[in-house]
Amino acid sequence: MRAKSVVVMVLLTALSWGATAQNADEPTWRAFLAWYKAAPAAANPLQGYDAALKAEGTAPPEVERRMALLARMLTERNDWVELYFDKVFATVPTGNPARDGFNAAPSAWLVEAVSGVRPGTALDAGMGQGRNAVYLATRGWRVTGFDISGEAVSAARDNARRAGVELNAVKATYADFDFGDAQWDLIVLAFAWAPVTDSAFMARLARSLRPGGLVVFEHFTDDPAHPRPAPIHALAPGQLRTLFSAFTLLRYEEVEAVGDWGGPGAPLVRMVAKKGGRG
Repeated sequence: MRAKSVVVMVLLTALSWGATAQNADEPTWRAFLAWYKAAPAAANPLQGYDAALKAEGTAPPEVERRMALLARMLTERNDWVELYFDKVFATVPTGNPARDGFNAAPSAWLVEAVSGVRPGTALDAGMGQGRNAVYLATRGWRVTGFDISGEAVSAARDNARRAGVELNAVKATYADFDFGDAQWDLIVLAFAWAPVTDSAFMARLARSLRPGGLVVFEHFTDDPAHPRPAPIHALAPGQLRTLFSAFTLLRYEEVEAVGDWGGPGAPLVRMVAKKGGRG
């Protein structure tokens, strides 16, 4: 048998094995989603499911196996994310941090970043209830915001209406939202789960900005000492600098601070980046 044929057979066998393993995982995943759809909102759905399995009398080794499998699948699958955020935003309609820890005020980092910047067209990706989008609209920006959660989009529209401003609020994912070409003067990525580690996404992001356009970014960095509310694609320390190496970094910091979700401080990375040079 020729070497090329052997390689092809090995690849096909590997793909077949991978597909079989994925198919074997599906019942566990579907059982978790069925439970989660009926479960109350929780910061960490795995903790709730772990408790539910134990209450049903599931054997400890099986609980451990399922938790390990689901922890991996939560980072690989996206068919649970909309459900997660719909639950979150349905339970915090007022965004009252004194009651539920959810921040309704605009990002102080964003407020400072746009101070003195002439308003233009802005995109708030993963906008949540629109705290940043509405703020920008009150400052004269023409704002579009999108989010995967229908509950979030509805809340953002209500918040814009109460503020007396226009907001183009769209229900969309990063995969299906049309960023366009040379369309934005500002893109906000504030705790937005943006897939910045995907080179194709970064190319879309850069292409959609006008020359001199800004990216204002805030997110978590990875630290096992600070458990997250859910798998949130935290970045490694220093990673964002590399990902935005084609941009001019106007401001950059990695700090311990309180993010969108209130509570105790957590390691964060913040950045203001400009498309093109400083001039």
